[in-house]
Amino acid sequence: MFKILVSLGSNIYSKQNIDRARRMLAHYFPDIVFTQSIITTVNDEKHLFPFRNVLAVFHSDQPAEKIIQKLKLIEFAMGRQPRDKEEGKVIIDIDLLQYGDNILRPEDYERAYVQALLTQLIGQ
Repeated sequence: MFKILVSLGSNIYSKQNIDRARRMLAHYFPDIVFTQSIITTVNDEKHLFPFRNVLAVFHSDQPAEKIIQKLKLIEFAMGRQPRDKEEGKVIIDIDLLQYGDNILRPEDYERAYVQALLTQLIGQ
């Protein structure tokens, strides 16, 4: 079993969308544990609304590609559209940050909010 770390983010109806994504993730990965949410802002003209961010950890023996496929399926089911990103609207964004010992998204992993939320997962 591999330890899996994912990040969730939303800036449109963020509380409702994060809560919905959490329920959907728990359906696929029953042992998933979530951090509390943190509110962050992006300093650019495109993202006008603050983000709600959450980390989650679970264990799986599925290949990384299969996990990513499920994450993208959840995003699609929640209505994420490619054009929304161009407009700065993020209904839901779910990224696979870590698979086992491999950090798959190093830039995201080093973000301040990820590092802050990781402290909540120590020992999970």
